[in-house]
Amino acid sequence: MKNMSNEESFQIITSMIEAARKEVRDNGSWFLLWGWLVFIACGLHFILLKSGFDKPWLAWMLMPAGGVISVIKGIREEKQQRVKTYVDTFMKYVLIAFLVSLLSVLVNMQHLGLSTYPMVMMVYGIWLFVSGGVLEFKPLIYGGVLNWMLAFVAFSLSFDEQLIILAAAVLFGYIVPGYLLRSRYIKAERSTVSAA
Repeated sequence: MKNMSNEESFQIITSMIEAARKEVRDNGSWFLLWGWLVFIACGLHFILLKSGFDKPWLAWMLMPAGGVISVIKGIREEKQQRVKTYVDTFMKYVLIAFLVSLLSVLVNMQHLGLSTYPMVMMVYGIWLFVSGGVLEFKPLIYGGVLNWMLAFVAFSLSFDEQLIILAAAVLFGYIVPGYLLRSRYIKAERSTVSAA
């Protein structure tokens, strides 16, 4: 067996530490990005609807902008990532399942009618619940459960009430946990720097 140099040993140890740290961290940026976009779109749609604007759905044109931002951000993060972990791979497949399910709901809006937003919240709930479990972060798990509960209630509400419920779902399912996750990430980074 070949003896490793000090530099090779150090690189292996460093990559293992980085992989272990990556396993349980997320800075919350994705939850914040999409939480704020959906929250703003819901509020804007509601205001335009109540003001009598003939195309209040234009508020949702924020979503393509979010898609472009996500692609750019995803490419940058992929380039910066040094170590790919099992959690990364698992989350990639969960994300694909989430996006396909969400797309399926959105493409079938005409058939779903008033059930569209409750179905969106059901899909959000799955994404949040699984993400919270994988990241070992209870606020995301609670956000997922809350989305399921609000979806259950939303099935019996009017469209404008559903907009308010969807805004609440992303506020407490994405935005609040996103900020808490960011805070946890910052604390972990600070403790890593101070330990070094």
